[in-house]
Amino acid sequence: MKKALLVLLTVLMAAALAGCEDYDEQPLEFINSSSYTIVVTSLSIEWTGFALAPGQRRKMTGIRDVDYAWEPDKYVKLGFASTDRYVVFVDIERDEIQWE
Repeated sequence: MKKALLVLLTVLMAAALAGCEDYDEQPLEFINSSSYTIVVTSLSIEWTGFALAPGQRRKMTGIRDVDYAWEPDKYVKLGFASTDRYVVFVDIERDEIQWE
């Protein structure tokens, strides 16, 4: 019984380690496909914010904490191609904009 439990524990630990992603090797990339200049603000102290003109991109490596905000969030949203490490900004459709 002890051997079976030890084997099960070893298999579970190996599976947990194999499932972990090493974000240090995956770049964090921001792409501005919108028609607005975007200001990306980091919500952590790991990296600093920056501005992206239309058509610009920025790639950073060694980033673990991906938390961010952007302006103008009233006119720009994340595109459907965005993932947690690949961020694409696109224009919000005119009929979706909440005018004040």
